Amino acid sequence: MAGAPLARSEVEFALRALRAENVRADGRALAAYRRFGLRFGAAHGEAEVSLGPTRALAVCSGEVVAPPPERPSEGRLTFHVELGPIASPGFEAGRPSAQATAVANFVERLLRGSKAVDAEALCIVGGQKVWSIRVDVRALDDDGNLGDACAIAALCALLHFRKAEVEVIGETMKAYAADERVPVPLSVHHLPVPVTFALFGRDGGDSDPTWVLDPNRLEEAAAGGTLCVAVNQHGELCGLNKPGGIPVDFALVERWTELAAARVKEIVGRIQSELDADLAKRRQARRNVHRRYEPGQLLTVEWAERAAAGA
Repeated sequence: MAGAPLARSEVEFALRALRAENVRADGRALAAYRRFGLRFGAAHGEAEVSLGPTRALAVCSGEVVAPPPERPSEGRLTFHVELGPIASPGFEAGRPSAQATAVANFVERLLRGSKAVDAEALCIVGGQKVWSIRVDVRALDDDGNLGDACAIAALCALLHFRKAEVEVIGETMKAYAADERVPVPLSVHHLPVPVTFALFGRDGGDSDPTWVLDPNRLEEAAAGGTLCVAVNQHGELCGLNKPGGIPVDFALVERWTELAAARVKEIVGRIQSELDADLAKRRQARRNVHRRYEPGQLLTVEWAERAAAGA
């Protein structure tokens, strides 16, 4: 199980190997990451992301509500993260932990703080009706770097989500069902993707720490700190998150930003290819449904029945 308790000897072994020989317990190079996986659900707005054994599921939903008085022409965008015992025995069921709150705040700062989603495009009637978009993220397996998995899953759910077409005529508003009008995607300006590095202090007090990209759970337990670099598909820096720990030189941060930009290009390319494949599959399914009821086929059945009756 990914979330099984770690022995102190395991953590100490991983730390000694990194400090002495720059060797990772799972055999990866320092700048190597685990396999990235993405799967969309049957309903729009469902996305499951995996970073090696670490998995997170995000579900995006929306409803029409009244806007807040201070922002009458902007929709709402909220995030909720659940870390339960299904992901790791260390998580408790039924009440939010400090880590869950920290991950939720991180996801919100990344996706809402960077203006990734156009809040004004969620407005239906200024001061009266706006879309309220909610993203619920659940951790399925925790083998390290759970924050990145949750954030990427939330981003993919937003990209995959479709809201109903809404028409306003006078004082009335009508939301069309999916079989009446094709639902529309959210307006997303850019795709901020987080890439996390774990830091390990060297013996002797060297100012340049050992580091690894995409740490697993063992490496997180042994680390003296982490740094998350968020970059979008254009290579633009969207944010840095360093919750304490070992200090780092800015030159090292610049190097990590370059590594993160290369990693993000691969992830965004995979996300886009999976979105295109999902869209093509849904279009083909709609064509197959219509083809079942083509007039020519119905006519063939009718003539076949008449011929059988005449015989």
